[in-house]
Amino acid sequence: MSTKRASFLAGAAALAALPALAGPARADDLVVRTGLIPADIGAAAEFARELGYFRDAGLNVEIEIMQSGPAIAPAVIGGSLSVGAMNSGSLAGAHERGLPLLYFAPAATTPPSSLANAILVRSDALIHSGADLNGKTVGTVAVKTLEHACMLLWVDKHGGDSKTLKFTELPYAEMATALQAGRIDACMASEPFATLSHGPTRVLAGVFSAMPGPFLSYGYFATEAWLTANADAAKKYAAAIHRAAVWANAHKKESGQMVATLTKLDPALVATMARTQYATTLEASAIQPAVDVMVAYGMLPSTIDASALIWKPAKT
Repeated sequence: MSTKRASFLAGAAALAALPALAGPARADDLVVRTGLIPADIGAAAEFARELGYFRDAGLNVEIEIMQSGPAIAPAVIGGSLSVGAMNSGSLAGAHERGLPLLYFAPAATTPPSSLANAILVRSDALIHSGADLNGKTVGTVAVKTLEHACMLLWVDKHGGDSKTLKFTELPYAEMATALQAGRIDACMASEPFATLSHGPTRVLAGVFSAMPGPFLSYGYFATEAWLTANADAAKKYAAAIHRAAVWANAHKKESGQMVATLTKLDPALVATMARTQYATTLEASAIQPAVDVMVAYGMLPSTIDASALIWKPAKT
């Protein structure tokens, strides 16, 4: 059993063992512990905290930085976190496994032109198309993910045969070294790691550049039980995230300085890297392309209606 699947199953077991909910908490009495990775893509929650938007909404939000996305979902399921952020492909995979996780606020939208997630090769590599990657080894932070599926799509759309690719899992921080050493021929790196490796590597394409259009790549989620018990807090949280996203899209320099603090990177480096476009709407139609590409490449066994991944609060 893979470590990630074991973590998800452990989280599911923890959820089953939780005591019955005592009832909804008032938003201003509730501590909303939020798990983020140290990256631009989920930073709207940090902006909302730093700018006082959560406080304005009457929320007490604590942010916990975690070094990997797969660690966040089990923590939310187990109850040590209230809210987490994950990519839409992983949320669809969790749904397929029967885990009760739902988006309730958007985080990032990704157009095909985005280079925030990039396919990297060595600067001197004779790789310029999908066909040039045939039979090659690609580094990825995790297999059977949205990024994995989109890499296969890019290769097939650019003259290659995705079935010939071999994949190996590597932490983002080790990918550039593996490229230089010849252990892999290409890799998929998210910012800031793509920018950190400039010089010995070059960008072949954006990981998501073969997608048919912009899609919701990242969002904030919680368990259905937490959302039901804390509907007022969830709505206020989503409103604060919307406010932060609008601000961040209009203030790239200022938001970049906050991202530098979140990621512990030099602000000058953050100023040069490809930045996230923060999402301001949560719609099933924006999630469906991520689901469809994962189904097309066997990452999901069957299609999922993306509307099933979104929390629908009870009407009052």
